[in-house]
Amino acid sequence: MSAASAAGFYLILRKVMSRKTFIKTNVLWDVLLTLGLPLLFLGTFSGMITAILTGLIFTIGTSLMKKYNL
Repeated sequence: MSAASAAGFYLILRKVMSRKTFIKTNVLWDVLLTLGLPLLFLGTFSGMITAILTGLIFTIGTSLMKKYNL
């Protein structure tokens, strides 16, 4: 579920903005996803774990994109 959420967030952002803009603002999107998604799942433990893992997967993915110029 976390990987699907991270991939969905990435795909939505890439449709809205270019790759260059996405790479320049990736820290903003990492922080917004990592802090914003847990607010949506505040009441459940499994939702919080999903939100935290989604933020972690998204951060690792954007770091690898930046490093390997994907």
